[in-house]
Amino acid sequence: MAKKNQFKLKFNPKQLEDLRQDRRVRADVVKRAERIAEAAGGEEMGYKVTDLVLEDPRSAASVMATGEAHFHNRKHAALIRSLGAGRD
Repeated sequence: MAKKNQFKLKFNPKQLEDLRQDRRVRADVVKRAERIAEAAGGEEMGYKVTDLVLEDPRSAASVMATGEAHFHNRKHAALIRSLGAGRD
């Protein structure tokens, strides 16, 4: 019988929390949200990006469809189709 790799992985909860709240991680999340909004139609159409600073203990951003973008998104599912733009 083959011997399994034996290793132990330990998480440091404090470091994980610090990483989730790091300013560089927050900036990356907002940057990805901006790319998604731009791919969906941009701010000219009404897609707005909001940095959700009250989402504790993590970094979060929201892309909202306002005005004309609301109808555009309902008809074309633009936000769902634009999710790939948020990837690296």
